[in-house]
Amino acid sequence: MDVDSRNTSASPWHRSLIRTESPLAGEEKCVERGRRSSTSEEPAARDAYLPPPTPPHHQNIPEQLAELLITMIGERKVGELSGEDLAEAFRDGPDVPPVTTQSLSELDIQSIITNIKLRHDVNFDRDLSFRPNVDGVKGIEKKRAQDKYKNALIAELTLYGLLSQEAPPLRGIEHMKPEDITYHAERRLPTLFHTIREVLKSLVPDRDHTRVEEHLDVSMLMQEIERGVCDMVRLAEWIAHLLKEHCAPMRDDLVDNMVTSTKAGVSQNDVTLIVRGLSELLGILEAMKLDVANHQIRNLKTILIEDTLNFEKHYHLDRLVHGRSRVNVNTTQSWYADANDEFGSQCTPRSRDVSGFQLEVFTRAVVAILFGRDGRSNFPDTFYLDHDRLRLLQAEIDDLVFVEICMEMFAVLAKELGSSGTITLAIGQELRTSISAIMGEASDLRPQQWMMNSEALSLEILRQASRLAGRSPTYHFDRLADANQHLRRLFVNNFAQHAAQLEAALLPQILGSADRHGSSSPMELFNSLVSVSSSTPLPPYPAQPLLSDTCAFAPLHQEIAKLTDIANRITHIVLLHWRVWGHIAYLQDDDSQQSSIVPSDDEMSRSSISPHPTLSHCSQPHVSDEAAQVVATMKTGEPLDSSQEAHVAHQTPSQ
Repeated sequence: MDVDSRNTSASPWHRSLIRTESPLAGEEKCVERGRRSSTSEEPAARDAYLPPPTPPHHQNIPEQLAELLITMIGERKVGELSGEDLAEAFRDGPDVPPVTTQSLSELDIQSIITNIKLRHDVNFDRDLSFRPNVDGVKGIEKKRAQDKYKNALIAELTLYGLLSQEAPPLRGIEHMKPEDITYHAERRLPTLFHTIREVLKSLVPDRDHTRVEEHLDVSMLMQEIERGVCDMVRLAEWIAHLLKEHCAPMRDDLVDNMVTSTKAGVSQNDVTLIVRGLSELLGILEAMKLDVANHQIRNLKTILIEDTLNFEKHYHLDRLVHGRSRVNVNTTQSWYADANDEFGSQCTPRSRDVSGFQLEVFTRAVVAILFGRDGRSNFPDTFYLDHDRLRLLQAEIDDLVFVEICMEMFAVLAKELGSSGTITLAIGQELRTSISAIMGEASDLRPQQWMMNSEALSLEILRQASRLAGRSPTYHFDRLADANQHLRRLFVNNFAQHAAQLEAALLPQILGSADRHGSSSPMELFNSLVSVSSSTPLPPYPAQPLLSDTCAFAPLHQEIAKLTDIANRITHIVLLHWRVWGHIAYLQDDDSQQSSIVPSDDEMSRSSISPHPTLSHCSQPHVSDEAAQVVATMKTGEPLDSSQEAHVAHQTPSQ
């Protein structure tokens, strides 16, 4: 790493901190350091640094170093940063890199196996995988944090170069030892090297750990940097060789780019390019960790799904027994008792066992909430793992209802304008496509969005109704305003009616599906009820009119497929949830019934399958060594701390 090649020094601490030349004569003795405490996420990175306590009059050293950046750099740019920018970045920037061993720990096999949310979500998504969190507000925050850290690292490396030049003495600390001043400049680089070392060790077999520790000895690297003999190009090339040796070929281009940036930075004496190379290395390590985790999920998927009931029962029971559950059992039992009073008389009048009756009551109650019957909107606390799925289902159901209201208005307007022809499937599909285009893909605040877009929707409905009736597509402003007001009134007044019609059409299918799959295993539920892809035709839906008689056309095939998919997703959630929580939180059974909650020893032995994922591109030696611990965790459902319930962002299942 060659930040500044000038080696002139007028004072003992003005020697080159970062260069590629040989050390000066007489500098064989390394600087000894003491230990200091660290508040960063990587305290071990500072283990080799043990300075004595800083005297009170030396507490302003970081501020003096920031002023040195302002004085020496001034308006001159380092990359895109002025002296003021560098000083602010050095003083206030984060000390910990955006990728750390702690942030990646949730991708370890132990965390995957014991992550209750992931263990639940895997039942509902064929393509469940971890991914970098780059979307939405969190993605913006992550990018901002990365930029702040890069700027802080640029400032720190620039400061190393300044300390090797004929810089003016720092005011108030002229007599301080050079090594102590240098130490205060080293806020981030030791932690960064430590992070790279530890993440690399988690990605390579045990046999390579010694090599990693030798090449990434943090204490030695910092001493080489201070003496100007650290060969960053050689280090980058060695890391690149190690990464290509163990990881997927698809990452080779990223690895080559990292080496190219580092070489360019050293040859051009440009710290921004060196920092780019280091940042690219962190990104590669994160991507490789994701590759390993996703490969493990694919290998373990069948085991995880089949063990769902056993694991979740143990997990929730353990938390209830130890008073750490977010579920209030008394409240959920009261909720189910009310549902039994309301829906018990509506259950299918046929000979069936008690368990079938209880499940039907529960299913009817859940469907009533999804369709907002009588203003219902809140699910029991036990559904906390399905919150996102249920919210998405409610949004999709609301969209279907609002579309049918628009179609109703279209049929009425067409008749008022003099149309006597039938509304064909093609005409209906064209209007539905236009409505979808107007509404877009956003899923938040859907009811409000329909109201906000009512003017555009009513204009499109009026335009297509006029064309069907053979009328001119030009309208008076008052006519447009009346159509808009009429549509808004329909949204408010007719929503409950259309929702009830849709619920009446879907409920028999949901109940029938729940009855057919009542004894299916979790894996059978997954294979039967999770859609393979949106392009795959779904089973036909019984032809039942979802609209009033004023609309003559039936739902299109796409709408039929959508309804069937919604019914399957509701069925899947209901069946899994009831099997886990039915006897725990809803039913008030006697002791003999309660004993059925806990899996038997035979069930426990059937579920304790030792996962040994074989990684084709990325070797993961820890898996086999820790298999016994993993199996024990799967058998006992060892609960996590509350902080572990939120895992790394993975693709949210659409169910």
